[in-house]
Amino acid sequence: MLENLPPREGTDSSWYDLIGGQLQALIPKFGLGQASPQLYRAYELICRASLGGCPVAMATQSSTLNLDGTPIQFALALGHQTMPLQFLSEAGNPSQSYPETREFIEGTVRALSALLQLKGDIDSIVALIHRASRVNPREIDPDRGGTFWVGAGFAAEGKAGVKIYINGKSGAENERWSRFEEFAASFGALKKHREIRQLLAGDMKPLGMAVSLSQNEGPNGRIYLSGYGKPVSYYEALLRHFGGKHYLNAFRQYSEVMLGRDRAYPTQSVVFSAGFGPDKDSPADVKIEFCGHCLFQGDAQARARCLRWLALRNIDARAYTDLLEVLAGQMSTAKVNTHVYLGLGWKKRQEYTTIYLKPDPTGANNSDA
Repeated sequence: MLENLPPREGTDSSWYDLIGGQLQALIPKFGLGQASPQLYRAYELICRASLGGCPVAMATQSSTLNLDGTPIQFALALGHQTMPLQFLSEAGNPSQSYPETREFIEGTVRALSALLQLKGDIDSIVALIHRASRVNPREIDPDRGGTFWVGAGFAAEGKAGVKIYINGKSGAENERWSRFEEFAASFGALKKHREIRQLLAGDMKPLGMAVSLSQNEGPNGRIYLSGYGKPVSYYEALLRHFGGKHYLNAFRQYSEVMLGRDRAYPTQSVVFSAGFGPDKDSPADVKIEFCGHCLFQGDAQARARCLRWLALRNIDARAYTDLLEVLAGQMSTAKVNTHVYLGLGWKKRQEYTTIYLKPDPTGANNSDA
């Protein structure tokens, strides 16, 4: 258990205190009692520097993780062979220098790898992260966007993992694509990446990269691209390319539920991502995620649509409703305070649903105003 954890209430408490209290409430709901020492230690390694000096009343230390500056997210991955409870935050204090951030990420990744007994050559992983995050020193104002975010995930059966997100928006677009290519090549996925670039260049922009580490398989990589103003049919065509009619039909149902009548209009912010695993002959894992602020009128509508989708796919919604209750309390009908991104993806051709939620420190004091 976290030492000297203060009460959640009080204007002087930090985000670190608030989220620590929320984790205490979530651990029994997710059946993570046996994993709690590792979970709390992982939380301390990832979040003490980024959240500890940030009072809840001030909301942010210029965090770039969320639009409103909230410095942490929780994520759900619901479906086949997923880790349901995940959290992610900035890497270190947002005010630290770029060299300090690189030093922080290396130390944190090494410590997490030892703590959770993650598989992979940690020296090679750290070197890859450094190469993927390099910036051009001649750029006047490189978009580092926080440079890194770090997340950890836990499942009831003892499985745990870590994901390191790397901002990919620095430099000209061709430089970003080149970094993506080098990154994909590190996972033996150069051919897959070139196929993706041929399909998406000019339509979607390089956004970022991620390295996933787990206990029972080698490191995985993922690239993220952003799109805006594309019709739903554009993403349907992408999924037909990667997964055929099966992916297309599932996404069509998903977009009908989540977008409602807005499905007929061009979409706003969308993130498409492709993952590369140790099996070089397997197809790329793909996922499409929509911005919650772009989809919904308020969190109440988001909740209703998420529950409808989960019921349609025969997915137990308790993890979602439990997390939502702890993080947000009452749902607003007029504002999207909590639902950040929502998506549908496939790993090893198995479908799963993602829901990213932002803690609302006002909790049950939310109103519909």
